[in-house]
Amino acid sequence: MLLRVDPPQPERSVDRRVATPSRFHVYQHESHREVLEALIPVFSCGRLRPNGPKSSVWTFAVDGLRDLETHVVPFFEQPPLVVKAGDFRRFAAIVTAMRRKEHLDAAGFERLVMLADAMNANGKQRSRHIDEILTGSSETARQARARAR
Repeated sequence: MLLRVDPPQPERSVDRRVATPSRFHVYQHESHREVLEALIPVFSCGRLRPNGPKSSVWTFAVDGLRDLETHVVPFFEQPPLVVKAGDFRRFAAIVTAMRRKEHLDAAGFERLVMLADAMNANGKQRSRHIDEILTGSSETARQARARAR
C-alpha cells in the first residue's frame, strides 16, 4: 500500500505539492509470476509489470482510486487483516478521502500526509522526512517535529 507525495511544484495544487493516487502493490520474483497473474481475476483489476528494466522482480499493481475503493479495500475488509491492520485502515481512509478530493485543500492534504507517514513503521525507509513534505504548513510541520523528538 502506497501513497506517494511528490516534491513541491509551483504550477500544481493548493500547496504546490502533489499527492499522487494511492497504489496497492504485490511483488514477486519472476519465477513466481503466476502468483501475480492469479491476482488479476481475484481483484477484477490491476496490471503486471517488471519492477524495473533489468529487474527479476515483477509487480502486480492497482493504481486507480476507484479500483482501490471498489475492489482492493473490500477484499481486505472481510475478513479483516490481522497483520498490518492499522496500516490497512490508514490506507483505506486515505483512498476514501482522495476519492472525496479532500487532498486538494491544505488541511486535507496535511491530514492525509500525516496518516501516510504513520504507515509502514512510521516511514523509517522513506527518502524524504515528513517535515520536507509539509514545508509551508507551519503548524502541522511544527507538530510533526515535536512528535519526532
